[in-house]
Amino acid sequence: MLFLISIIAAILAWLLRHPRFAQTGFPALKIRYADVGTIYQQPALISARYGLSGRPDYLIRVDDGVVPVELKSVRSPRSGRPYEGHLLQLAAYCLLVEDVCHAFVPYGVLQYDDRCIRVEYTSSVRRDLLVLIEEIRTAKRGGEVHINHNCAARCRSCGFREVCGEGLL
Repeated sequence: MLFLISIIAAILAWLLRHPRFAQTGFPALKIRYADVGTIYQQPALISARYGLSGRPDYLIRVDDGVVPVELKSVRSPRSGRPYEGHLLQLAAYCLLVEDVCHAFVPYGVLQYDDRCIRVEYTSSVRRDLLVLIEEIRTAKRGGEVHINHNCAARCRSCGFREVCGEGLL
């Protein structure tokens, strides 16, 4: 038991010193789940209901629920609004927490290199995510999916780059 307490204390001490987490403004004692900076692999959140799985960087207890926090290693968009892909990833984590943890999710947090953006998890965001999930399933059933952008940078970082016949590079 003492060994377990020592491990937890070490992880909390590290988190308190970790600059990216410190930028979120959340106290380390409210961490419910961490997939960043720990040697202990956290299990993925898996929702059979929605066919989704994922590992948010942190789940934080707040007064009215649980908040997923996603750390991004890029600067925030100049527009002040999160990148669409980041927003949808965070929304998917909110849906996973809601379904798997049976917890209320009031909002999520995107922590960019230069600032923190709080994203309200509204019924509208949830509905848009569910529509997108269904569109992806429909596209997969159709068999052939085409790229929907003209951005070479997205192609460079795409996991399907090696098998894609439509790449921009």
